[in-house]
Amino acid sequence: MTFIRGSRARTERKTVISDEEFEEMLLKADGILDSFFRLRAKALLCVLRLNGKRREEIALLERSDFKIEESFLNITFTLLKKRKGTVISKQSIKSIPLKDPLTKPILEYLEYLDSLKPKPRFFLPRVKSFFGEGYKILSEEHVSGRQVFNIVRSLSSSVWCHLFRETVASDVIKQDSSIIGAFKVQRRLDLEDHRTGLRYLVRFSSDIIERELEKEERE
Repeated sequence: MTFIRGSRARTERKTVISDEEFEEMLLKADGILDSFFRLRAKALLCVLRLNGKRREEIALLERSDFKIEESFLNITFTLLKKRKGTVISKQSIKSIPLKDPLTKPILEYLEYLDSLKPKPRFFLPRVKSFFGEGYKILSEEHVSGRQVFNIVRSLSSSVWCHLFRETVASDVIKQDSSIIGAFKVQRRLDLEDHRTGLRYLVRFSSDIIERELEKEERE
């Protein structure tokens, strides 16, 4: 089965992103020659893998949304939802241990942003290219959700942003496959409906059971 969005076709996957696949994406990002684009790509991958947030939420991140407090990097995400003609803003803070290896690329990128003049307001500032003659970082503008998608797709033809969301949900269920795990997924991903968390529970619990049965059969 394929999903069509605009001019792009996406093949349905039954699996989430493996550790090996994610490492391959980081390695490809590490091969980007330009410092800004290299650091940006690695930081984006790590934010996605750690939080599973929607691409629109990541596009709206500002530099000030990242704060180090004690032994954690706190990230404040903002989600805009349209309700009956009005736009509702909802914020959520996610804490990442500084000792987590995926935190380092984020901090390195933030340090790079702070070194720029003028300092970009957004975590992912928009870039204007000059027909192969360089580019300019627009400090007061951010990328779109589609551009976040395109950065991820440039690093893997089989991975898209929402797949990181499913991968984080899988992480939670692997740690707790009880009914409580569904509510942990709801809280981790900031889901409005707990039934979405239950669907993740059913999906990934089934995957765990199938792998255990396959292991028993091999033994």
